Amino acid sequence: MLETHMDLQLLHRAASAYYLDDLRQAEVAEKLGVSRPTVSKLLTEARRIGMVRFEVLDIAGPDLADLETRLREHLGVERVRIAPGDQVQREFRGIGDLLAEELVRLDLTPGEVLLVSSGKTTHAVARMRGLPALPGVLVTPTIGGQQERDPAFQTNEIVRELASGTRAEPRFIFAPALPSPSLWRELQADPSFVEITDLWARARVVITGIGAPYLRRESLTSVVPREDPGLRSAVGDVCLYFFDVDGEQVPYPGSDRLVRPSLEVLRGIPERLALAAGREKAPSIVAGARTGMFSTLITDVPTAEAILAD
Repeated sequence: MLETHMDLQLLHRAASAYYLDDLRQAEVAEKLGVSRPTVSKLLTEARRIGMVRFEVLDIAGPDLADLETRLREHLGVERVRIAPGDQVQREFRGIGDLLAEELVRLDLTPGEVLLVSSGKTTHAVARMRGLPALPGVLVTPTIGGQQERDPAFQTNEIVRELASGTRAEPRFIFAPALPSPSLWRELQADPSFVEITDLWARARVVITGIGAPYLRRESLTSVVPREDPGLRSAVGDVCLYFFDVDGEQVPYPGSDRLVRPSLEVLRGIPERLALAAGREKAPSIVAGARTGMFSTLITDVPTAEAILAD
């Protein structure tokens, strides 16, 4: 259903006159008996809610089905979905479209739990329109993050955005990602935190990003030490679990008390969807597949080709 505060019939008449009948905006204004600025607002709103849609066709590219099959076999994961073109340049629009298709396939029902991690890609996708309605589905973060200034790491806000766009029910973590030792002990007995850990334990789906190699990271959550020598070998992370080229965990100061599901819980979630694009993430994705923390990869053509060419 198209959701807007404006008159749907008026929106449709304006859009039809302008896009189908090729009338100029001034002519549309005269036909509808409104001002020209109002016509401009009507057309903008019609595009925003999806009443009017545009498609820019890609130039000839690789066979996506074949590329998905080869990448799936190369990584040893259950599913691979590949968006055409460079999705970093497109602000991950194609990644969001494929995520929407996967969520439709999974057919989540009221009461089921969907976890969402922080990161640039999940932050972008959570705000996109076109994700399917998920009424009654419980959405919660995989990690705390109240103290973060970078919106890509404000996990509660990512959950809020995703829930708002899908009509799901948000559940928030009211704790920093890295609590002090005393707060960490208190959280274990806090009813609101126990509620979150219970949701983690029964989650059916988790949506995560895959971080780039530690030494190449442009942005990093404040709880991860920027100059830690032990992390120099880390080629990526999922839910702030950093790993080396063999997929083995790389610990760092404070990682033992981060507010996040355990590796056992994450690996036990039936549907583990990882979103990642960018050629620099090729080694991160390859090593990440070895960790068992994702079962489905959603990426783009340049990233897939970089992985297979390595």
